[in-house]
This record gives sequence, C-alpha cells and structure tokens, in this order.
Amino acid sequence: MRVLLEPLPRVRTASIGLWFQAGSRDDPPRAGGAAHFLEHLVFKGGRLLGARRLAEAMDALGGQFNAFTTREHTCFHARTLGQRLPEALALIAEMVVSPRCDPAEVQRERSVILEELSMIADDPAETADELFAHALWGEHPLGRPQAGSVESVRRLDAGTLRAFHSGHYVGTRCVVAAAGRLQADRLLAAVESTIGGLPPGSPPPPRIRPVPLPCPRRQIRRSQQAHLVLGAPGPDQGDPQRWTAALFTSILGGSPSSRLFQTLREERGLCYDVGASSAEYSDSGEVAVFLATAPSQSRAAAALVLQEIRRLAAEGPTAAELDRHRDQLVAAVHMSQDGTEARMSHLGRQAVAGLPLFASAQVVAALRHVSRRAVQTFARDLGDPADWAAAFVGPQGALPGPWAWEAET
Repeated sequence: MRVLLEPLPRVRTASIGLWFQAGSRDDPPRAGGAAHFLEHLVFKGGRLLGARRLAEAMDALGGQFNAFTTREHTCFHARTLGQRLPEALALIAEMVVSPRCDPAEVQRERSVILEELSMIADDPAETADELFAHALWGEHPLGRPQAGSVESVRRLDAGTLRAFHSGHYVGTRCVVAAAGRLQADRLLAAVESTIGGLPPGSPPPPRIRPVPLPCPRRQIRRSQQAHLVLGAPGPDQGDPQRWTAALFTSILGGSPSSRLFQTLREERGLCYDVGASSAEYSDSGEVAVFLATAPSQSRAAAALVLQEIRRLAAEGPTAAELDRHRDQLVAAVHMSQDGTEARMSHLGRQAVAGLPLFASAQVVAALRHVSRRAVQTFARDLGDPADWAAAFVGPQGALPGPWAWEAET
C-alpha cells in the first residue's frame, strides 16, 4: 500500500481518499457494472456500523463523504476539519475493509442502480456519451457503460461482488492520499490501524490494450434536441502528447473564446452546449467534441464542427490563440492548488495510475513547451473528422453527414 501526504499547515481542513485500481474496465465478463455496484454497496456499512449509523457518524463529523467509479479506478474520499481526519478515515475503513455484501443489501441496492440506469437512459446527453464510447472502442471494456447494463446489473449477486472485493480491494492495489491540515505521524498510525486490515493481495494483471474501431452509431428518438459526439483516439496518461491534446481541445472547444463556442454559439446561434475535451487512460486516450442543437440545425452545426477541426489541422492556431489558452490552462493548474480536495486528487490519480508525481510547476513547464506547430501536427495526426467515431441521439430526420449511419442500437 502506498500512502501520500501533503501537509498544508495554513489551512483548516483536510481531504483524504482511498484509491483502488478497480474500474469498470476490470469488471468480470458478463458482470458489467460490478465495480460501480460495489462502490454503492460499500455505503451500506461494514462489520460495526450499518448504513444509517454510518451516515449519522459522517454527519456528526461535519464532513463531506463521497465516492466515484471511473473506467480504471474507484475512490472513496472525505473532507473535514484537519483534526478530525483520522476519524473520517476510520469511517471510510469501516465501509471499505469489510462491506456488507449480504443478498438482502445487494437486492435493495440493485433497485437503486436500476433507477440510476433509467435516469441515464432518459438523458440524451448521457446516452450519447455512452454510445460514443461504444463507437470508438467497440466491445472492449472501455466501450461498455461504466455502470453496466440493465441485464448485467440484474445478474450480479452477492458472491460475485464479494469475489470482486477480495480480488481488487487489497493493499497492493490501494493508494491512500491526503492533503491539508494533518499530522503525518498521527495519520499514518490511523492508516495502519484501519486500512492496514486489508490483505496484501497481488498486483493487478496487465489490462487488455484497446484497439479503436471508429464507427458511427445512432439512437433514434423523438426529442427537442439532437446530440452529437465525435472523436478519435488520443494519448495515454504517460504520453507527453497529453499536454498538446489539452491545448488542442482547449483551443477547439474548451472555453468561451474557443473556436467552436465562438463560431457555433456566438456567431451563428446554433446551439447552447458545444465543446471539446480529452481523456487519458493507462494505455490509451481519446479526444472528443460534443454539441446539442435543434434537430433542424444539426446538419449545419455538424458541418461547422468539421470545418473548424479541418481548419485547425490545416493552419494551426495563431500565436495569440495559443498564448491565451495556454495561460488559461496554467491558471487552472494554479487555482486547483488552492483546495485540499484537488491536491488530494492530484496525488491519488497519479499514484493509482503508476505515474511519476508531477508537481504543478512541472505541469506548467510542459504546457509552456507546446508550440503552434505541435498543436497543428497533433490535429493533422488525428485524421479527418469524417473518419472519426461518431454518436448521434435524436430524431431520424436530423441525422447529419458525412457519416454513414448504418450502425444502429
């Protein structure tokens, strides 16, 4: 188990997170959603405290407790006053070390998760995001819904979840990260007496490397807006190109001064929601563009998106444009250091991924090093956006070109 602490004596609060190398891409075959289901189930309590007493104890600390599951890890985290951080850790450990995975609790939480899946299905933007993952990564675990499907969640049972817990919630796959007003010796002793109860386990086996299979996928539904997501494979977490990807997506659609925001929203009034983003995984990554617009305007909006991507690849950014977006990203790096939760997440995300710990000054230096030519080359290497993966959710008559929407779900 790795423990990373960043004492910040001038603040009054502290944040702590338990990060496990257990994400949706680690779900067993035919058990999609296991990692997410277990994250929910952990809050049902442990050996000593049930769900109600656990919630009451959390509230009594005056802290904020939560958890999330991504494609590659699960994190349980808390933020509270610095002197009460060991107590917060004890509550997280009560949940995580020996969660209640009895059939009755599993059945109750299954109903909650099925409601969550229904909520996602009712949201066209969420549906488009899930459809895009499938369009880019196909049947690889990265292409599946993080929370699983209705069918897979109904199949999950207490035995499967207990096996997932015993295999993944172990010391060698765990990172404890904390930042804020903390006493290192006291907190390390608390880690040893609480999370130290996890078995050592074994390092995770190598994950199956994804092979992108870009294609167009659609879901036809009657709606007031048409949603389009398109994108291509990008750099992974350890690739220096990730800094170029961050600048590329910022220039393209990362802020109000970005090309897509200015062209589609400010100049043409075609949409309210439009942007671009990048995501990195341990062995792969992606860049994506998203928009939502009236069905009658979806073709015009999509054509302008393609135009702006192609123009950035052909001409590159202007010097002023690059400087403006670089300064914005640099400011975001510095501003993120003002909060204990962001600092804790910065440590935990890097460590659980097995990456070197980058200080904020190193991130800033990497961003400063990206040139106009590098952004243009990156844009060219992504290929023509007409060949990118694409996902559409909306009415049949709003299907935009140039994609051949033969793949239907």
